[in-house]
Amino acid sequence: MGKTTSELLIDAISSQVTDVFGIPGTHGLSLYEELRKRVSNGEIRYYMPRLEYGGAIMTDYYARLKGNVGVFMSVNGPGFTNSLTGLVEAYSEGSPLVLISLNKEFKYRHRKQLHDSGYYDLQLEMARQATKASFRIYSPEDVPIIMERAFRIALEDKMGPVYIEVPVDLLEEKSNIEDYKASKRIDRTLVYPTKEEIREALNFLSECSKPILLLGYGASRSNIISYIDKLGIPVLTTIRGKGSIPENHPLYAGTIFNLSEIPGDCLIAIGTSFNDLETSRWSIKLPRKILHVDPDVNVFNTSFNAEVTIKASAEAFLEEIVEKVNLPKWSYEVDEKTNIESSSSGITHDYLAKVLDETLSEDRVIIADAGTNQVMAMDIKVYRSNSYFNSLIFNAMGSAIPAGIGAKIASPERQIVSIIGDLGFQGCLNELITAVQYKVNFLTVLVEDGVQHFLRLNQKMRYGNTFATDVFQIDYTKVMEGVGVNVIEVKDREDLKKSAEEAVGLSLKSPTVLRVHVSPNSIPSRLLMKR
Repeated sequence: MGKTTSELLIDAISSQVTDVFGIPGTHGLSLYEELRKRVSNGEIRYYMPRLEYGGAIMTDYYARLKGNVGVFMSVNGPGFTNSLTGLVEAYSEGSPLVLISLNKEFKYRHRKQLHDSGYYDLQLEMARQATKASFRIYSPEDVPIIMERAFRIALEDKMGPVYIEVPVDLLEEKSNIEDYKASKRIDRTLVYPTKEEIREALNFLSECSKPILLLGYGASRSNIISYIDKLGIPVLTTIRGKGSIPENHPLYAGTIFNLSEIPGDCLIAIGTSFNDLETSRWSIKLPRKILHVDPDVNVFNTSFNAEVTIKASAEAFLEEIVEKVNLPKWSYEVDEKTNIESSSSGITHDYLAKVLDETLSEDRVIIADAGTNQVMAMDIKVYRSNSYFNSLIFNAMGSAIPAGIGAKIASPERQIVSIIGDLGFQGCLNELITAVQYKVNFLTVLVEDGVQHFLRLNQKMRYGNTFATDVFQIDYTKVMEGVGVNVIEVKDREDLKKSAEEAVGLSLKSPTVLRVHVSPNSIPSRLLMKR
């Protein structure tokens, strides 16, 4: 007899990745028994998060840092629905997450069963709204074909998640496949511009006298610095595009956050969707002529109209045009803030960002949670591609800790730093247990100020009152030390530098939280600037 569905699934997974994430349940006993065998013989590593919410996000960020798919396995019903935040985040951010979820027995699909969603196709139909593709496996022989298709689709630009559903009564069914050998590992596939698109781009660029590059998140995923050097023109980035160019590079001009106008006569926008927060709700004034490059055609001409639109990956487009153009050289630099100090005697967001920027290594990876902390994190420089994650679009609160764990598992050699506010921390601190269990050593910076700044600021401006903006205070040090996490707590401004250095050192050996008491009246000055 041939291999079972469970065996074929683990064969396919282990052929593509070295790590897998998941939470087992009684529905998937045979699948996890097969996984146990592969983990025991060192074929694959397994990580179990505390909850599927964190697990799917963990896997998403693993995929982003690894440059490969991330595989998360869930049980049906609540396991699947708990995974949805991570799935939708991956869809929004273009991350190749592959979610494999079980469903109840297909032959008894009209009968009520454990973890029943009430409608057999519910999971599949929900997943279709937030994935590049969704599949259900109906026979063991489907597994090799569907798994290869799923990996390939997930890794095609624009990358994105894929859903695979497996009825539990199929797991132990034997196939006619006795010796399954997967094809070689599938790599990311770039989208190249057509000859006609290249011609249009070259014609556009030939008429520019002051061209300027704007690089977004889609351009920050790969190392494109050699192409930037050859073009030799000023480079702006969106906040999400930080890392597209080292922030100490002579061509780096700054970010566009709160910028009123982008100078020049031609804008070459690559890998950006022109979202509301990065364009001051689309009020930023752009050059008259715009060339917009992105593998996702859905972002074209939605916020700003472009003269030329090109469906292509950032590096594929640049590869095709850099040797064919000789652009006029000129210089430009955003007038960034220089005085980040304030009259406050306590620790401010600005001062914390300054200390972190000075303390962290150049190989840092910055992951910002939702809230005021992510504005603060805008002032922390990065120097490599695929090093800065500040959502600003889907923006799930309580994601930075599981994201940091997934990133560190994918890139253990890099310095992973998750920055998170106290409310977000309360929402995902359970995943630090996962970090302790699997010895995933990284740094979490807890920005503890006791309030939700954005809510409070907006409520005051609109209504003159505040409501539900205070964060219930707990002793984070006791909680974290109880599960084996190092905590360095700092309340005084003069102690911050030394404490940050100590926390960075400890994070090399074990999961560490730098607990920083920030003044509740502090507001990142970047929020108040208009440049």
